[in-house]
Amino acid sequence: MALNIAIVGGGPTGVYALHALVAAAEPCFITLFERSGMAGVGMPYSPQFATINMLANIGSIEIPPLTETYQAWLQRQPASFLAPYGVDGTAISDRGFYPRILLGMFFRDQLELLVIHGRQHGHRIAIREQQNVVDLAADDHGVRLTIAGREGETQLSFDRAIIASGHDWGSANLPNGVVLPNPWTGLIDAPQIGPRIAILGTSLSGIDAVVAVAGRIGTFDRTAEGLVFTRHDADDRTHVTMASRTGLLPETDFYCPLPYEACAVFTPAAVAACVSQGQDGLLDRLFALFMAEIDVADPAFAAHLREVDANADTVFGAMFARRQASDPFAWARADLAQSVANASARHTIPWRYAVLRMHEAFSDHYAEMSRDDRRRFDGSLRKVFVDNYAAVPPLSMERLIALADAGLLSIEALGADYAIAARADVPGFTIAVGQDTLACDTLIDARGQRSLTVGSLPFPTLRAQIGEGENALESVLTDSFGLDLSPGEPPAIYLAAISFLMAQHPFIQGLPGSHEIAVAVCADLLGSTVEEEALRTA
Repeated sequence: MALNIAIVGGGPTGVYALHALVAAAEPCFITLFERSGMAGVGMPYSPQFATINMLANIGSIEIPPLTETYQAWLQRQPASFLAPYGVDGTAISDRGFYPRILLGMFFRDQLELLVIHGRQHGHRIAIREQQNVVDLAADDHGVRLTIAGREGETQLSFDRAIIASGHDWGSANLPNGVVLPNPWTGLIDAPQIGPRIAILGTSLSGIDAVVAVAGRIGTFDRTAEGLVFTRHDADDRTHVTMASRTGLLPETDFYCPLPYEACAVFTPAAVAACVSQGQDGLLDRLFALFMAEIDVADPAFAAHLREVDANADTVFGAMFARRQASDPFAWARADLAQSVANASARHTIPWRYAVLRMHEAFSDHYAEMSRDDRRRFDGSLRKVFVDNYAAVPPLSMERLIALADAGLLSIEALGADYAIAARADVPGFTIAVGQDTLACDTLIDARGQRSLTVGSLPFPTLRAQIGEGENALESVLTDSFGLDLSPGEPPAIYLAAISFLMAQHPFIQGLPGSHEIAVAVCADLLGSTVEEEALRTA
């Protein structure tokens, strides 16, 4: 009998799940629920939450294909369609960075093609937009969903359900109840901001916020001297301060061979041997293997780390001491120039590439570390990995430099101890940093997606079934992201929502993460290997 499957959430994770399901040999009944009016797009790529200037931080070569690659999809679009987004159709490459809104259009188009393809191969597929799943629970027959739609609430039963709700930015709140706007749910449509603006976060999300502010008050133009920013009103006094604990800007995306080449020392077998020795000392054993790989890949850089006696607790400071001591924009200019030159010459910085290839293994075994080792990892080595894989497109760095040159942007290092408060006398906020105070009229929370707990699940009955406590979700989550709510029975509910998985898998983010989760879920749900190549129809 055909499985009746619900996908809750129509963003990229939901699209990748549909992609895997329709590759199944046996036909399925598949219903995809999306609370917005346009399934397939996803919040980060929706015109409701992104502007044309916001770039996707990933090239086609790193985006798992659907019926075709992102590059192929872009190349078959007419020039008249691409031109308003600043994309030259004759210069599209697999490593190019393009507006985030275009990526949302790609996923929408792929969703429609997958529905056609799936129906042609015997699957029955329904896309239900503007349908908000407000409760979800396992029952004796499988899964029961409660859906709020135009005609009120209804309940539907399914054999299996995949929760693919994607990002959950929400709105950060101060203890006194003051809500901070963020780049996705408040900043773009705010009637008035500034003139003094502080942005919490200096990485990808912070750049989104800066670009959104810049788009309100001026334009970027390419000149013989480079990219420049010009305010619409010469008397405009808007100023943005990007603030974070370290005050570091991200580095520019660097060239490296893709797909990843195998590591010389940090191999799956070597990692497995470290893990097999048990939980005690696991972080230090993995770090020793990490250093051995750096020794082989880049002996000079490894020698520098050993000179300062870098270990799992101090490696972040050892790697970033010079950068932290430099002016952030001076460092950004030099790094941008080096990255552009390296990309042109197809030259790879060995230690950077080594770090990039090792981060996933640490994520895979993070849940097996002791609580103390997780804390230590989060305090240093995790920051090294995040800075490495979260490098930004060259154009994003050019924009930050242009804004600094125009007198609009500055950077503030807050340190570990800072306090935010709403001003009592006038609208705005203050950020206390030691003896100094940063005052602003608008405070934007751009610290990105944070790990969510069971208490944030929007399904009250499922929350009760999972239970309370810090480790409640971890205790029922299987390796294939199923929820083991009835021991001895196969999971009826799969949790493919990245924001709830980050506590156990700290680096399972972005589109590769969405794809990885969807494939693992559907392979387990179907009880077979997902043969996605059958779906390549372009």
